[in-house]
Amino acid sequence: MKGKVVARDLIWSLGGAGALLLSFIVLTQSISAKWLQAFDQHVGGYIHGQRGDSWTPVAKVFTFMGSGSTEFILFFLVAGLLYFKFKHRWETIVLFLGVLGAWLLNSGLKELIQRDRPSAEGWLVEVDSFSFPSGHAMVSIVFYGLLAYLLWVNVRQTWRTAWLIPPVAVLVILCIGLSRIYLGVHYPSDVLAGYTAGGLGLIGCMHAIRTIRRRRVMKSTYKGKYTILENM
Repeated sequence: MKGKVVARDLIWSLGGAGALLLSFIVLTQSISAKWLQAFDQHVGGYIHGQRGDSWTPVAKVFTFMGSGSTEFILFFLVAGLLYFKFKHRWETIVLFLGVLGAWLLNSGLKELIQRDRPSAEGWLVEVDSFSFPSGHAMVSIVFYGLLAYLLWVNVRQTWRTAWLIPPVAVLVILCIGLSRIYLGVHYPSDVLAGYTAGGLGLIGCMHAIRTIRRRRVMKSTYKGKYTILENM
């Protein structure tokens, strides 16, 4: 039974990763395509049309939540909780490697693809790097996605409202991506590409965490049986 669960988990992980990888390749190869430019124009134009004094501060808050400085501080808070309270050393390492890997990969992809940002006339914040894929979208889906997953698997048995964790995380991640379009510093396709590339990392990290937790349970079960045999 356990073997079937592991196999099913692997199939779903590979299937999801394959779909995201294919989506990222299509977006990357279609940067100059008319259909993607039309998509960016229509979706971006609609989001820019919602600009107003009430929404701009909200967009800036979500952009701040997706910034490296915010995630850096939150990482150390969460890593400390995982390591010292829950004694989850390997989960902490996965979180660190996942976020660091997403940041490094995003920097590399931007330099490789070198897509210019939308016209600076529409910017509501200042930026100084290439546009594709969105770093805020790519890193936030890994960082906040993993935070939500780790929190959920650790408290779902004790918190009655633990079911709220996944939808809240999804909302935060979506709002971070939308804020980059709203503020004029990314095309919608930049954000979609960031989500697909970051989603690949998130799937890999979640699979690693599930593997770690299964091995921990197996090790604990083995120790328990060994202790019983010793005391007989």
